[in-house]
Amino acid sequence: MNYSDMARKLKDILGLENPPIAVKFIWQGQQLPEGFEIPKRKMRFCQAFMEAMRGKNIALSPLEMACGPGPASFGAPIKEKVIRGEAHFALGLFEKPEAAARCLGSNIKMMPGSVAYILVYQLENAKLDPDLVLIRLLPEQAMWICHAWSYKDGKHLKIELQTEASVCSGLTVASFLRNEIQIGLGCFGSRSATDIKREEMYVAIPGSILSEIVEVIEKLSKPIMDSRSKRIFHETYSQSIT
Repeated sequence: MNYSDMARKLKDILGLENPPIAVKFIWQGQQLPEGFEIPKRKMRFCQAFMEAMRGKNIALSPLEMACGPGPASFGAPIKEKVIRGEAHFALGLFEKPEAAARCLGSNIKMMPGSVAYILVYQLENAKLDPDLVLIRLLPEQAMWICHAWSYKDGKHLKIELQTEASVCSGLTVASFLRNEIQIGLGCFGSRSATDIKREEMYVAIPGSILSEIVEVIEKLSKPIMDSRSKRIFHETYSQSIT
């Protein structure tokens, strides 16, 4: 597959400001490919994603991952105070520790010990088939990707929105395991630890349907442009606008 071409089409048709980022899992027992940098300090997954947008090819181990709940998303152990909800309660994010523990305990996770590394790199330069693609974008752009899911069969996209461990669990792991497009609004960690703008959000596209989604986005290019022209709005309200 020509991933450079796919990345270009997504960027051009949707008008993306940020490059689509490929994510690939290296399982225990698999060899780490060349050309990827293992961070010298602990890094959150959402930060590795941000660094990839800047052009870096990163191999992040779940065992060397910063963030409270993040490592658990990829099957690594986390601190007891996070499991009990005490850490997020202390941050003022939940009314009581039990609520935080219930929320984090419901997050979708990889099997313990299954993931050796998570590779993050720009789709445009991809030499490896991605397990999924993550994009940081605007709500209107996300809407068109979600509509691409409905284009052929008219099926609704069902989203289970996570407001904690959003980028790691709610987007990356959930999209891969469920083989579905997922959207995310971010979380306290990803919004405080990265340069994401207040108006931006995330979309995850499984690698298995990436080419199909890009193909549909191409077919939607005219409706996208027509929508952005505000033609219907101007036709309806042209007499009342001063």
